[in-house]
Amino acid sequence: MQPTFRSGTPVVYGWGTFDRIEDHLPEGDCFLVVGRGSAEKLKLAEIIKGKVKEDLKVFKGVEPNPSTATVDSGAVSLRGSGANYVLAVGGGSVLDAAKVIAVVAAHGGSAADYLIGGKDVPDSGYPVFAVPTTPGTSSEITPFSVISVPEKKNKVGLRTPEIYPSLAIIDPALTTMLPPDQTAATGLDILSHAVESYWSARSTPITRPLALEAVKLIREHLPTAFRDGGSRTGREGVSLASIFAGLSFSNAGTTVCHGISYPITYDTGLTHGLACSMTLGPTFDRLIERGAKGLDDLASSFGLTKETFSDGLRSFMKDLSAPTTLKEAGFSSGMKRILGTDLEANKGNMPVRFTDEDIQAIVKAIL
Repeated sequence: MQPTFRSGTPVVYGWGTFDRIEDHLPEGDCFLVVGRGSAEKLKLAEIIKGKVKEDLKVFKGVEPNPSTATVDSGAVSLRGSGANYVLAVGGGSVLDAAKVIAVVAAHGGSAADYLIGGKDVPDSGYPVFAVPTTPGTSSEITPFSVISVPEKKNKVGLRTPEIYPSLAIIDPALTTMLPPDQTAATGLDILSHAVESYWSARSTPITRPLALEAVKLIREHLPTAFRDGGSRTGREGVSLASIFAGLSFSNAGTTVCHGISYPITYDTGLTHGLACSMTLGPTFDRLIERGAKGLDDLASSFGLTKETFSDGLRSFMKDLSAPTTLKEAGFSSGMKRILGTDLEANKGNMPVRFTDEDIQAIVKAIL
């Protein structure tokens, strides 16, 4: 079967695009979903209220790593709001939550029904218009949502083309409010998406160049955005990297670095990008040991060689004040907790066959 490439969400991109958001929204009442941090700093609800064409209902307070309880609460609010569409403005957690809120509100049941119960997703439910205030997850252009599920004591992903947003409005200017720690975390999330989708078993001649370009952009622009949050060049470079990485991993998928990260994030609250990036170097080294081919271009895109990639990436992360070990991340649950996570799909997307022995070697490298 020939590989296919899907890009399900139209994108409006550019500095200052958010200032003209009303040009891109439909008629009808709006259900606005926002989070806790950037929503308050940017006064998003107040700004959008003056721009939408009809009535505005606001659901605010979506937490980082949103829970099924938050999604279910949002669905009840949306169902009773009379709104015609959903506008999600915030970081990846807000966008992930909004996409599932739209499904649950329209089709009933609970978030857990879709995430772990196997309930079918007929369509998006409500049109979702996505405006990221952080780069990183690329949720605005992907068919994924990741939600914390207490029954599993872990994060669970929902992947279906039905939850592609109807439109993404990407304005790098919105990211200038991000503090250095969040800039680093979201940038390393982008890097994880790019690196993992590059070596993914499902990578293609279309996805690999996108992944490499994202790696180059992160190498060049993330340190600038980290040091100078107001740098237009830095913020635009990171935002473009997020788009390229999103297009790549939404088609090629991610691998064991993502799977290993979920219990780390769930147990410690460590941000997703930091948890994922810790294992990029050790996984690269393990792939070399296992005889994986084609990694020279990946290392070169980061200005390194196969021999220097892991150490060079670790230095890059340290310069961003990012943890590189589980101890630094505050994770004390041990190897058993990680091996108890269902990593079969992640292992299956590696370019060579991975076993629990490989996972153990990767985790040992970051103890």
